[in-house]
Amino acid sequence: MMQPKSPAMRRLMSRFWPLMAAYLVLLLSVGPIIDAPTASLGAYLLAGLPAAPLVGIIVVLALYLLEETDEFLKVRMVEALLWGLGALLIISTVWGFLELLAGAPRLPLHWLFPIFCVAMGLADLLARWRYR
Repeated sequence: MMQPKSPAMRRLMSRFWPLMAAYLVLLLSVGPIIDAPTASLGAYLLAGLPAAPLVGIIVVLALYLLEETDEFLKVRMVEALLWGLGALLIISTVWGFLELLAGAPRLPLHWLFPIFCVAMGLADLLARWRYR
């Protein structure tokens, strides 16, 4: 049975999803605006624009940890964040060696944040199952 969300978790979700929507909109709209890979300052600023909501997501996660009063939920989030970070570090390191030594295709860096989010989400699901 699904437990009711804490007020801090509800705030997290109300902050997270608009930022994720902004990220997707910017990600899908900036590419066609930049005509070709150029080294102009404007192109760099425009190309970096989709990362702004991702910074916001990190801030929102930190705010959740500050606002959550339930220590168990707070520890579970920290655990999910650490597992997500660990998975990201392992995947990116192993893939880097595969690129360097075995000729694997290059992993674009913009995939790192989504990999982290998926790993963190899976870790949270496992923790929910483990602590049910």
